[in-house]
Amino acid sequence: MYLDYYGLKERPFALVPDPRFLFLSRAHREALAHLLYGIESGDGFIEVVGQVGTGKTTLCRTLLGRVGTDVEIAYIFNPSPSEIELLMSINREFGLPTAARGRGELLEQLNRFLLEKRLQDRRVLLVIDEAQNLEPAVLEQIRLLSNLETDQEKLLQIILIGQPELEENLARADLRQLKQRITVRWDLSPFDRQEVAEYVHHRLRVAGLDDPDIFTPAALRALYRVTRGTPRVINAVADRALLAGYAQGSPVVTPRMVRGASKELPASEGIGNTRLGMSTGVASSFLAFGVVAGLLATLIWPAKFQAMMSDTPAVSAAGPGRSAGFGTELGMLSAGPVDGDLAHYLAPMSTNASAARALDAVLQTWGYDAVGMPAVNPNRIGSIARRVGPMRVLVTRTRYEQMAALNLPGLLELEIEPGVPRYAALTGISAEGEPILGVGEHQFRMSKRDLGRYWNGRVFYLWSNFESLPALASGMQGSAVRWLQVRLAELGYLEPGDPSGDFDDLTADAVRSFQLDRGLEESGQLGPATLIALYQTLPNYEAPRLRASMELS
Repeated sequence: MYLDYYGLKERPFALVPDPRFLFLSRAHREALAHLLYGIESGDGFIEVVGQVGTGKTTLCRTLLGRVGTDVEIAYIFNPSPSEIELLMSINREFGLPTAARGRGELLEQLNRFLLEKRLQDRRVLLVIDEAQNLEPAVLEQIRLLSNLETDQEKLLQIILIGQPELEENLARADLRQLKQRITVRWDLSPFDRQEVAEYVHHRLRVAGLDDPDIFTPAALRALYRVTRGTPRVINAVADRALLAGYAQGSPVVTPRMVRGASKELPASEGIGNTRLGMSTGVASSFLAFGVVAGLLATLIWPAKFQAMMSDTPAVSAAGPGRSAGFGTELGMLSAGPVDGDLAHYLAPMSTNASAARALDAVLQTWGYDAVGMPAVNPNRIGSIARRVGPMRVLVTRTRYEQMAALNLPGLLELEIEPGVPRYAALTGISAEGEPILGVGEHQFRMSKRDLGRYWNGRVFYLWSNFESLPALASGMQGSAVRWLQVRLAELGYLEPGDPSGDFDDLTADAVRSFQLDRGLEESGQLGPATLIALYQTLPNYEAPRLRASMELS
């Protein structure tokens, strides 16, 4: 609708990949150089990690277009959940027959293929995207593939591409041999402020504009703030902002239009583009199709979840490596909540200083000692938390009632002044339902109304995947699905009995019922938020809670 109005020949921010719109940031260029070097050097394992929407798949496709013609490539996207299915997918990509073959036959066939290519002086490259979804047994099978070698060199080079959960999975003790074999690793970061502007101008030029200054400089700054430089989210917000400009008859896109567009698209959360109740991989797919189809409407949360019954979290005794304070009340900090002006307290702090103090507050709710760093880049919270303990980070955009329903402490991103985010931890909820916020050792009681003035809706959840479960969806099979079915039966969502291990329609319906009762999106899939809710509901998992109990009316 806005194309003719702005003089565009095509949509500049369509979510469908198009090589004509390729834009490589500094981080992408450096990652590409490292990958090409690793391939040329014959390294066996290479790993690329990045949050949802940071351009991992774009980087991968660019890489595949730049390797030499002497390379045979198998590209596996959304790999199969079992070892034998993965082997069949790999052989199929190399053009090998896979009908009615067992694991041994598939491996023997692949080995013969690799030896033939070696005799032809051709290299063989296996690229596995979305590798964070692989179960440990499948990752171990991938490690065994690297044993296919001659006395002089590896016959197969392997690139693993995934979200930060991949790094967490590789940190498991039973996968240490695989992690030790990774010789090249790159963490793909989002665009910085300047790169966001360059990215927008680049796509507008490709779409047909000689003068790409539709977005005012202030609008570009706002776009960076609301997206945190995540390319996929930039596309979603910028496309909707152009539509808003057209609807208002404005010759330019203003900061107000950008902020309005970000509110219309709950997935515009910068890093970790995950909506509650969806795995990050599933969220990526829904975002790609949802902007066009209008599926990203604001979540509607049942009012019954606003009835919370207690004001202190119930937490078990301290686990290994945790401080003696684990198990005390309201965020496990020694000092009780104090009334005070949180905004005044945060105002003199920098973004990174406040993030460090808020991270300490959340870690202490888990019973860990404060890290005590003077400053922490919010983009690095996940890696810091992983060094402290077996912690994961889920970054999402939500509302206060949704946080209360999930019942897990988290870091809130506040805007005390426009464009300068600061952080505080939601560590508890009072008997009156008011938030209690922690910054380091200090705690502040704040009204929900005041919180609404400062909080932009973005939250970092620290959580532990106690059972090391992957994201689960219909059609998947295995022990992880069996665990889910047993837990759902314990909670009354499935009939007790022998779990099938097949994620069938009954299992998906049971997951939807659980999600409905916990205020989560009814996706029928086990993503991070649904898994967190399960751990928070089941009695045997040691995790902090905002309240001791939650009753559904």
